Amino acid sequence: MTRQARNMIKYVIKRILLMFPILIAVLIFTWILSHQMSINPALNKIPGTVVDRARYEAELRRSGFYDPWYVQLGIYLRRFFAGDWGESFVIAENTPVIELIAQIFPKTIELMLFSIIIVPIIGIKLGVTSAKHKDTPKDSLIRGIAIVGAGFPIFYIATLLQLFIGSELRTFTHEKFFIEVLLPNNPILNTPVPSGGSGTGFRLIDSILYNDQIYLWDTLVHLILPVICMIFVSLSGITRQTRSSMLGVLDQDYIRTARAKGVLEKDVINKHALRNAILPTSHLVIAGTAGALLGSLYVEVTFNYTGFGYTMLIAITSGDYLVINGLLVFSTIIIISGTLIADVAYTIIDPRILY
Repeated sequence: MTRQARNMIKYVIKRILLMFPILIAVLIFTWILSHQMSINPALNKIPGTVVDRARYEAELRRSGFYDPWYVQLGIYLRRFFAGDWGESFVIAENTPVIELIAQIFPKTIELMLFSIIIVPIIGIKLGVTSAKHKDTPKDSLIRGIAIVGAGFPIFYIATLLQLFIGSELRTFTHEKFFIEVLLPNNPILNTPVPSGGSGTGFRLIDSILYNDQIYLWDTLVHLILPVICMIFVSLSGITRQTRSSMLGVLDQDYIRTARAKGVLEKDVINKHALRNAILPTSHLVIAGTAGALLGSLYVEVTFNYTGFGYTMLIAITSGDYLVINGLLVFSTIIIISGTLIADVAYTIIDPRILY
């Protein structure tokens, strides 16, 4: 085993060990913040406008409200590492938090999967094209699109897209086709489960497994607009980073030498310049994948897409603090793991990097 491989193994082990104190710190921090919320989950769980005092007291005792804070925190930490993340109080009553995450996370993965695959391909291509045609109308157009994607909030773009599809496009679209196909709230297409079984949680996979074309079409229709928004907003960062890196590489001596030797321009760009220019972009892509898997709260709320971000908002407004803690800790695990994978992948892309 080489020295670099041994160093990498030590580095990975050290990073994994550091994940535990980070998780504990996040657990304590989120637990404290959630208990400082002005929303009372015990009141939210009791239906009706008139509160039954006896039922309210029973709910407080059941939730451990009268226990000392350090006892509540200790019980929470012990249960968490034992695999018991608690149960939802309000949004999914008596449903374990882990089970709730298992239900909503596949939807977010499906929403972000297309942008994770498409954005790097289009973004790098646009960045390379912009660098090749520096200070030309094509460069200005690409930079303008990137600035718009970075400058406008994603919920604003999502709202404009909804208005365009729902109002303006309807004028130029056949009425029956629009109602039966394009409208996301169409009850014909809004099938809750695939016909044939309970499913895996991934709607696209379930539609293929059970050969349910209506279910597949329903899933794709509900994904079109959110995916377009995610792709448009995510393109700006990768495009600008690729353009900046390419401009720096194209000024290097070895690029001028390759051109002087008569190497074709496409080979100069793809085989010489892009390989070095893509290194900073690759880290941005890999690290951003972890964040993308957590979804976008604004997109999910705007399109009423019941994924990770949407559930987080509902849990916060409802005061369901166990769900809040579970989602935040799960987010922390995803981000830490994604950062570690990005660092390891960076050394594979560029072997000159040592840890």
